[in-house]
Amino acid sequence: MMTTMKNRIFSLVAALLISMATFAQTKEIRKTQSANKKLMLTIVDNLFNKGDTTFADKYFVPEFSKEEKAFTQQIRTAFPDLVITVDIMVAENEMVAARWIASGTQKGVFLGISPTNKKVSWKGSWFWTFKNGIVTDGMGKGSWDALGLIKQLQSK
Repeated sequence: MMTTMKNRIFSLVAALLISMATFAQTKEIRKTQSANKKLMLTIVDNLFNKGDTTFADKYFVPEFSKEEKAFTQQIRTAFPDLVITVDIMVAENEMVAARWIASGTQKGVFLGISPTNKKVSWKGSWFWTFKNGIVTDGMGKGSWDALGLIKQLQSK
């Protein structure tokens, strides 16, 4: 009888310790996911909306930083008033997925289309993987409505 009681107590204590460890791990994962989502918004605001390309060097691995700086310069030259708004974000482990809406007035050449002075908007999504506050993967794992944008720019 005493051995059974000890076994039950041991089992309860073990279950409690496992639950506490799982809770702490889950809390840490949520904290990281929240930090990564906040960082994505910071990058979008500073890199794309404000055109501060130093954010590419600071928050992307080198092989992506160069691409992001070039793209940012290209799109902000074409749309100097560019604003990208993230409307939905989901985080899973180290990945953050975001759906966004961009808008701007075309003042420069973009995708081979001469300036139209048209105010346009388009949607897209990103899937970025973060490791220790750096985007390590995700370029090319996003999409945007290039055809919809082209149609707007070419419409009369």
